[in-house]
Amino acid sequence: MRARLAVQLIVLASAPTCAARDLSAINPPFPRIANCYGSGLGWQTWENGAEYWSKVDLFIGGGYDIHYDWDNERWPGVLQRVEANLARIREVNPHALALPYVDVIEGPLNPAVPDNWWVRDEKGAKTSGWPGMDRIRTDLPEVLQYNLDMVRERVLGHECFDGVFYDCWSPDDWLVPRTAELRDGQAVVMLNAWNLPVTGFEHLNGALSEDEMNRVIEGKVEFDDLLARYLRWTSESRKPAVTTLVCRPQGIDDDPWRWAKLSHEERVAIPERARAEDERTMRFGLATALMGDGYFGFDSGTMGRGNWWWYKEYDAPLGYPKGDAARALDGTWVREFDGGTVIVNGTQYDAVVDLPRNCRDVSTGRVGNRFTLSLFDGRIYLPTDGPPTAGEDVAPTITLAPPERTRLTTLDGGLVAVQTPAGLEVRLETTGAPRNILWRGRTLLTGGWPVAASPPWTPFRAESAQQPAPPAVSADGKARLSYRGTLVEGDRRVDFTESCEVGPEGRFSIAFDCTAMTDLDLRMWRHYFAFPVAQYAGAEAEADGKRVVLPPALGDNPELLPASSSLVVRTADTEVTISASLPMGLVDHRKWGMNEYLLAGYPVSGEVKQGTRWRVDLEVRVRDRDQR
Repeated sequence: MRARLAVQLIVLASAPTCAARDLSAINPPFPRIANCYGSGLGWQTWENGAEYWSKVDLFIGGGYDIHYDWDNERWPGVLQRVEANLARIREVNPHALALPYVDVIEGPLNPAVPDNWWVRDEKGAKTSGWPGMDRIRTDLPEVLQYNLDMVRERVLGHECFDGVFYDCWSPDDWLVPRTAELRDGQAVVMLNAWNLPVTGFEHLNGALSEDEMNRVIEGKVEFDDLLARYLRWTSESRKPAVTTLVCRPQGIDDDPWRWAKLSHEERVAIPERARAEDERTMRFGLATALMGDGYFGFDSGTMGRGNWWWYKEYDAPLGYPKGDAARALDGTWVREFDGGTVIVNGTQYDAVVDLPRNCRDVSTGRVGNRFTLSLFDGRIYLPTDGPPTAGEDVAPTITLAPPERTRLTTLDGGLVAVQTPAGLEVRLETTGAPRNILWRGRTLLTGGWPVAASPPWTPFRAESAQQPAPPAVSADGKARLSYRGTLVEGDRRVDFTESCEVGPEGRFSIAFDCTAMTDLDLRMWRHYFAFPVAQYAGAEAEADGKRVVLPPALGDNPELLPASSSLVVRTADTEVTISASLPMGLVDHRKWGMNEYLLAGYPVSGEVKQGTRWRVDLEVRVRDRDQR
């Protein structure tokens, strides 16, 4: 069957060649910068790319990117340019690594692909998870064998490549181990499972954390959990370690189906505008990457990975680390380098940093020994004998200390934080979506906002959202916020109003009133709350008299508790009670790639007629377990 895809090995014309390399010597100084998918090694001349390429330490794809189109007639010319450019790059940066991109799970409409390799739905139609691509049946042994053969011949058959990068692939017990054996076990093997996985270290040199930093900022991933996984990858994987954190400006919507409809001008303008508006996310990601021995990339996200963006922080002369990163008492992380100090603040609050000597903040140019470091930010401090900057640094905007009375604070981007004397805190975006739900400064749970999408998976997004009345705190200490807007997907529209009340005693409620303004075809409309596994594994959950211990490891049955209007979750320290106007069932969401226990209800589904109305009420109560 593989013969239908086989073509003759590509014989390159005379070109500069890359000699076989001793990868044990790969150890570039810090910061280590990666380019994901967009380096253009196969499309640009050396004259066009030399200035940028010479500074990049890890090339992931960017020229020789295969989607079941190994027989494409363009590859001979592409390979010539890639090999020539890599030879020049390694003259100036011998540490640079190059890993071609191979897509195992999907491909274009290539007639050479055997018909039974395509994933088909119940109607026999091909299925797609990305515009212009269709899914491949990776459950077929011949599919995995084919990919292994092609990587052996078409990737590792060229000495200019150091290994391979498998996109949208998780550590498995067949393809990854066999790939790791190629080149006498010296091939660099990297993959992208979206979130950094917790297995595969023995066979892999690294994994791509794709936009997990953004999900930390959005309240969907715990920073300490991500950092722990990242540090484990950079220390326990095969060497050279190539684990990479890549993230994007927060203002970029990375829905591929929406992006496919934009004009070329829009695809250029949106990233450039977001790039200029959000360097803090870049600093946050870079400083986090510097806590371990991995690489970092910042670009316009999954819709345009690999932009040739460069920042002054990338040029900081850090050299090599003096030791491992360490966690400070305030929750920030610090790592000392030969050339300076790097600090990252992954907490939910601003921090004040005191240094033992005067330093220059690379990002702002400020000189001193005391700096305010905002939440979800990071900085590089270089020692200096220059004069200190006059005056104190800006004061912190939000701190962990609970207020005596319920307090409202507006943060960057219009985020409204409600802090209560009990220790409950809710932060809401301008749309009304809860971004953070905290208890005593730690994530209590996530969610509280509908997930809505049309087939195959095109999500609704809030447009024209507004607050009909400004948020306020009443005399009884309750904060009340209201929002009105429209959820839009294509020409489908749902109007909504939302009211949120946060009480001083450890309770908040959210109510949604929705009206279908057009006929709808829904793949999903889900209201949910999610409990992070790292925090809740081993906790007891109870609904309608049925109890279950939340499993530390994913079991055979992801169904944990049947749908109910009330759920109680008890840890050693806290008790969380969730009540809802609709039945909500509890499942182990790791079955579907999310490291959480998901409590979800579905008020509408499928075809919904224009004019249909529905309401959802949610209430969360939290208390310390020692309360009576």
